[in-house]
Amino acid sequence: MKPKETYNDFLKMLQENGGILMKVCLVFTNRDKESIRDMYQDIACNLWEAWPSFKGECKTSTWVTRIALNVAGQEVRKRKRRPQFVVLDESSYEQLAAEACEQPSQRLHSIIDELKKEDDKRMIYLYLEGMSLREIAEMNGISEDAVKQRIRRVKKKLAEIAANE
Repeated sequence: MKPKETYNDFLKMLQENGGILMKVCLVFTNRDKESIRDMYQDIACNLWEAWPSFKGECKTSTWVTRIALNVAGQEVRKRKRRPQFVVLDESSYEQLAAEACEQPSQRLHSIIDELKKEDDKRMIYLYLEGMSLREIAEMNGISEDAVKQRIRRVKKKLAEIAANE
């Protein structure tokens, strides 16, 4: 493949899988624009570095999801070691409140935010994306029965969090 074709193919792949990247960014950030942009950029850079070694042995979306989740996990671990500061002015609060009212998935995201374990977030993300148990098992290197158990456990945790709100 010529370098120009590789670049164009990469851009096409990135565009086709942009929804996956955005969803991973939404699940693993605090959903402010800068955090989403930063994580998206980190994922895109990692995909670009790995692109020449992609052999097509699995679906492109599976490959993209695996890399995106790995990058997101690394970012979450880094973030835990850094102090977090947020300064919002009055208009920011108003905008956030308006967005929260407009988006029904916002409540789900806030409940998922309460999950302590990165692995729990990973499982529920893959489950909500409609991936099969086999795909989730292959991606995580565990059995389908283990996936069922983990998803059941995460659903129970989410129900408890939602009940306590």
